[in-house]
Amino acid sequence: MSDKHEALLYQRFRSALSSTGWHWFAFHFQTWPPHPFAQSLLQACARLDRRMPGLGKQFLLDVARIGGKEKHHPDYDQLMQKLSEILILLRIVELGWPEGTSFTHEPEGTPGGKRPELLVVSPGQNFLFEVKAPSLLNHQLLRSQNGTQLPSRGIPLELAKTTAGEDGLTLPRDNPVKDFLIDADAKFASFKSKADYTSTLIILWDDFIYEPITALAHAQSGLLTANSFAKDANGNPLTFPNVDAVVLIRHLLYFQRFAGGALTPERAHAFDFGDEASLRTSSSRRGPGRSLPLSLTGFVRFPWTIRSCSALPSIALRTSFGGARRPAF
Repeated sequence: MSDKHEALLYQRFRSALSSTGWHWFAFHFQTWPPHPFAQSLLQACARLDRRMPGLGKQFLLDVARIGGKEKHHPDYDQLMQKLSEILILLRIVELGWPEGTSFTHEPEGTPGGKRPELLVVSPGQNFLFEVKAPSLLNHQLLRSQNGTQLPSRGIPLELAKTTAGEDGLTLPRDNPVKDFLIDADAKFASFKSKADYTSTLIILWDDFIYEPITALAHAQSGLLTANSFAKDANGNPLTFPNVDAVVLIRHLLYFQRFAGGALTPERAHAFDFGDEASLRTSSSRRGPGRSLPLSLTGFVRFPWTIRSCSALPSIALRTSFGGARRPAF
């Protein structure tokens, strides 16, 4: 590591860490040059600073301040959320945007209102992005301990418990997906009520990517179907009119593996987003006549089909947000 800015970020992280106490990543920053995982984090933040001055430094300090309790699982999950934000924002701002494009982190739609992660104002089209990562550490432990996992709410719970018996049952991880949709819809609302924006919720998950796909698309309970398990006070399926697209990205396990010192042939480092040959999964709902500048290699398209492609320089999907929706499968 020879970049002076990365060295400065390293010093700032170490200084902030001294007042935090116990930290999941303290080991990675003990020496100079630091652990490869720490190097990739510093490099990502330095690259982000070049595009949005000061933002990479702020993210790094945020990471350094998440700690204080030894092996505290909520801190670990919060770190995964912060790393996810760094990964996605870096990916977005480094895309080939036209001249005159501007980026705003956590823009304010109304005074004191909820703020999405990123606003991109580009000639001819404006974009809003929200980035989410679920608390998965305890869920991952349950997966490894229990003999049976219930992928969706389509199977009666009592029947699933009887089938699992003494081997233990891992329940669906669908409530976070519901909460992400509700929160993103609220954050986007104040912007879309004033002007035309393309709004995208990006959710990062681990290799069990079928979990959020099932939460969104399962015929008997999917959040984007007429049989959604999420209902309003009148028993009608919740809708998310301000969310134009949902993108699912399988990446959390790369953070975990590289932080643990493991290597993987699929990625060079923790913040390697992959290329056109890498597996990427996304599920999207779109309004007509718009495109997303996200380079992905696989996606679930709504309504009603699953597709995968070798290369997608953009996504342009048509779907309806109004009226009744039929099951996705």
